[in-house]
Amino acid sequence: MTSTAVPDAAVRDWPALRPHLSAFDPEAFVRPVTRFVWEPVEVPRPAPATDTPLAGRNLLLVGEERDLVDAVGAALERRGARIMTHTPGTRLPADGWDGIVDLNVGGRAYELGDTSWRQALGRTSEAVRSAYPRWAAEHRYGHHVYVAVTHLGGLGGHGDGTVPQPLGGIWAGLAKCLPRELPAAGLVVVDVDRAEPEVIAEAVAREYVRPEDFEVCYRAGRRHVLAGRPAAAAPPGEAAAPGPGDTVLVTGGARGVGFAAARAFAETFGCRVVVTGRGERPRPEGIFALDDEEFARWRRERLATGRTPAQLAEVRGEVRRAEENRAVHRNLAGAAADGLRIDYRRCDCTDPDQVERVFAALGEGPTHVVHNAGIDEPARFDRKSADDVVRTVDVKVTGFANLVRAVLARPERRARLRLLSNVGSLAGRMGGMVGQIDYAAGNEALARLGFWARDNLGLPVQTLCWPTWERLGVIANYAAAVRYVSTLDPVEGARLWAAELASGHTGEAVFLGRIGAVLSPGQLRGFGTLTGHPDLPRLHALDHYLGEVEEYEIFRMLRTSLTLRARHHPCLAEFRVGSDLAVPVSVVLEYAVAAGDWVVPEGWPLLHLRELRALRVRLAGLRFTGDALTLRREARGVRRDGEWCVDVTVRDATGGEVASLTLVYGEQPVTGLPASGAGDSNGLAAHAGRRRHGGPLDWAGVVFPDVPEGEDTVPTVFPADLWTVPFPPSPTVDPAAVEALVRATDRSCSPRATPGTLSVHRLVLAPGAQRVQRLRPEGESGRWTGSREGVTVLVADGAMISN
Repeated sequence: MTSTAVPDAAVRDWPALRPHLSAFDPEAFVRPVTRFVWEPVEVPRPAPATDTPLAGRNLLLVGEERDLVDAVGAALERRGARIMTHTPGTRLPADGWDGIVDLNVGGRAYELGDTSWRQALGRTSEAVRSAYPRWAAEHRYGHHVYVAVTHLGGLGGHGDGTVPQPLGGIWAGLAKCLPRELPAAGLVVVDVDRAEPEVIAEAVAREYVRPEDFEVCYRAGRRHVLAGRPAAAAPPGEAAAPGPGDTVLVTGGARGVGFAAARAFAETFGCRVVVTGRGERPRPEGIFALDDEEFARWRRERLATGRTPAQLAEVRGEVRRAEENRAVHRNLAGAAADGLRIDYRRCDCTDPDQVERVFAALGEGPTHVVHNAGIDEPARFDRKSADDVVRTVDVKVTGFANLVRAVLARPERRARLRLLSNVGSLAGRMGGMVGQIDYAAGNEALARLGFWARDNLGLPVQTLCWPTWERLGVIANYAAAVRYVSTLDPVEGARLWAAELASGHTGEAVFLGRIGAVLSPGQLRGFGTLTGHPDLPRLHALDHYLGEVEEYEIFRMLRTSLTLRARHHPCLAEFRVGSDLAVPVSVVLEYAVAAGDWVVPEGWPLLHLRELRALRVRLAGLRFTGDALTLRREARGVRRDGEWCVDVTVRDATGGEVASLTLVYGEQPVTGLPASGAGDSNGLAAHAGRRRHGGPLDWAGVVFPDVPEGEDTVPTVFPADLWTVPFPPSPTVDPAAVEALVRATDRSCSPRATPGTLSVHRLVLAPGAQRVQRLRPEGESGRWTGSREGVTVLVADGAMISN
């Protein structure tokens, strides 16, 4: 057996075989970021088809205001829903509901320091944790739905007007992160301008059934979604930047990202920076005086003393605190050695007395306040108590309120303050990693609180949402983190942060790098409103072939339906089976292959699609019925003989099989293909020859021109030749080569009056298979090879059409 090797240079130069599996090399986490801003964009949605769109839905209604809960419940019942409630003083219904409509603290205007959100968030946590086992086990997509109703002014806190209840941001952040842990559930945030029962009920009725967007806003009855667009950094503001006579207060800034920013401020502006932590400043003695080798030995010895699970947990906590304090000591000592004016103060920002003492120690007060403090203790939501969730959010929300009250406590402090900069996170803006639901909730609340303080108190507030900083911050598992989003170089981050501080702008800025492979079908909707991002072609390609999701079990199974309409795209006006327009084989093949993007092994390893096996296409099933054809795709993943395999079946609306195949993945792309005669035809054969026989298959030749008699050069077909969409998806296997293979196989078979079944035993792929330049038959075995630049990149074994 011989093979034709693909040169390493060709593998590097050609696009990845499946370009939308990953956005970047997992061994190189850092990528540049783009600055985005979010804004409301009007996107209408048709009204429900019936007066009772929620008929048959059993909804749990959760909220702080009993009167509002009762009135909204009655309005939802008029729309067909069966309502159960969970309000203060009532017990959570144990079962019988399959959706949650969460009114949280809507219906009341925010007052600085309001703590009613704690009880409301506790009830939400109890309800979600109660639903968690059922919802996690349910694979029917959108069968369970969580709707967070917010009262942020009807534009999600953006645009003109004030924000009545910024604490709705807590529930917005929570909802957007839930798809990471409940990937088959439907999630949507609905913001209303008026917290009135009919307004809320009408918005819920429109969005509950098959949620389409993450954040939907209704103002004056008009529907908007929040969309992100690139925005240049604001120019330096007049007298906004701190100078040598100014003081910048950074909460939680003694280590990690906060200290990287503190150093940048001190170096860039020559100002004094005061960082805070919850404990006393570590003394330069004991374990803090140990060098790295000595500390590592101490760490091993302490961990060895943990004999029971409880003892081990206690020792691990001790070691973690020692590591944190050691980092604080080293940071402060290093800054002092470099001549930077960075001081440390003890302050738990959730304690108003401690916050006031820090402000008092700073004389007239700081000129700039950076609210960076936060805690992130990742664990799945069903493993966190309500107190755990509230404590995480408390640092962001209560800490912000305490800082604002300290500023307003004295006129000279208010006059001196030039900027309050909130440190948010992509976890809140776009949904974080598994285990970050409460962290996302706290961070998303900060942006909305910033809008409120700016518009109601006249304070200069900005919020900056950051991705993970490379090797800094609270993310412990970077190999997992990079599957979500690329990391930020700390040097670049510190530079960007200093520029934002110097601009003095008020509003929200989001810094986003490349988007990783970890997306659920629901999470994809959260990225669908981006413009100007380098990963948009990949994201739109994912969406193009996704269709309507019917079932989804992460790492196991996907079932979807996709309706194609005749002539709506060039490729859908090209092919006929008999006298009827039909969907080309290459389109159905690509729809089947795209299922592999969603059915992946646990851990999302970056696998390469190596070959397609046992491909069968019933040609009569490709015909349009009227002007449409609905294809229902089911994909199931399994380990088989050491390979990751995805078995895909495509059926028509009646359940008849249209196509089936197996996708085979490996850790490396194919670099050597079997040469002529080496393939196993599995008993399949086709007669050689090129004669025309007037069979039932026909091509218009506009999108897929015929290969002239006696030649084997495949005409070039680009994605834009197939699809009239803004980002036409790049194919995995050259569609022109697929159609040429179908043509040639059809010609080589005996004349047929009716369409039969196309079978290909193996279709072996290598990098570069997206565009094949030559396609040649080999002997009598039904074997075809395709090449690009003289290198074999595609081999089809056992190609035939049989009745």
